[in-house]
Amino acid sequence: MSEYTAIVLGDSFNNTLGLIRSLGKGGIDQRLILIGEQDRLFVSRSKYLNKGKVFKVRCIEDSLDILKSLTNSSHRQVIICTNDIAATFVDAHEEELSLTYLTPMRGRHLGDYMNKDMQCQLAQACGFDVPQSIVYHRGNPLPEKIGYPLLLKPLVSIQGEKSDIHICNSLEQVETALQANSYCKDFLMQEYIEKEYEINLIGISTDWGILIPGGIRKIRHYPTIYSPCSYGLYESIDKLDIDIRPVQKFMSKVGYRGPFSVELLHKGNRNYFMEVNFRNDGLAYAATAAGANLAAIYMQFAGFPTHIPVKDTYMMDLSIDYCHVKDGNLTFRQWFADFRRTGCQLNFNRHDVMPTICYYWNKVKRRLGLHS
Repeated sequence: MSEYTAIVLGDSFNNTLGLIRSLGKGGIDQRLILIGEQDRLFVSRSKYLNKGKVFKVRCIEDSLDILKSLTNSSHRQVIICTNDIAATFVDAHEEELSLTYLTPMRGRHLGDYMNKDMQCQLAQACGFDVPQSIVYHRGNPLPEKIGYPLLLKPLVSIQGEKSDIHICNSLEQVETALQANSYCKDFLMQEYIEKEYEINLIGISTDWGILIPGGIRKIRHYPTIYSPCSYGLYESIDKLDIDIRPVQKFMSKVGYRGPFSVELLHKGNRNYFMEVNFRNDGLAYAATAAGANLAAIYMQFAGFPTHIPVKDTYMMDLSIDYCHVKDGNLTFRQWFADFRRTGCQLNFNRHDVMPTICYYWNKVKRRLGLHS
């Protein structure tokens, strides 16, 4: 049993549910501050969260008082974030929180490294292949020297939505994309890479260095190619044939501690850097299912093994992947074959069934009109 307690800060999505289950399987004591109006995945019903260890708040700002109330001078507590809003909030309060918690930046700040352009600049300096990029502020004249096709996306994740991501083949398409309803003001215009597939490297950054046993080769997304991965294959870092030295340099420069993911686009024999997520990834539970419980390893604070053998593991988000069948883009026969080979369901877990039971029972009640 670790002498540390995890304080999980996030919303009700796979990012949080997967982390709760990973910590629970590792025997880590934990508290959850759940942000949002409703518990969409019924994370709070996980068997790994005992009564009195879940605190629900309407908005991220309300979590500060909870964090202050949970301080315990006799026990070491570690804050782990599961979404960008939580990560940004904790970063803004690093000095105060680091006095009583082990925080992701240990009292310093991520600051500009939440900005995708700053990430790309550092990534290139650390040895990554990075698509050419231009920062654009809505309302300014569009850049004249820009190639097509290009990828238009929010400069900072929390200042935009997935709907703000567009592939544009002409100036006219850029103008149309920018006319869509959106509160996003700052964008990154990036060289579009006609990828073969995406890779999510799943890792942890510690005082002893980083550990990345493997990553997920994304096979299907829903509803679009820039939406969440609904089906993929977790493979070892050796099988993916990825040089992690640029990641080591990147994390050493930033100084972040905790779970993270690195998003890459694979084409030919090159892997192009897209971004780093300084939080627990929504797909990270696949690493636990494959044999590398990174969240539990991080919470031991006693170094880590230099190599963790992992098995190839297919992962699926059942709640959205079946939509490919409903939309007529995938046969049921193919989907069911994929379902049978899946070793990691992001939602369903036979060792922790209550969140799933509550999730689908809630859907049934809504369909029957039983909700008040």
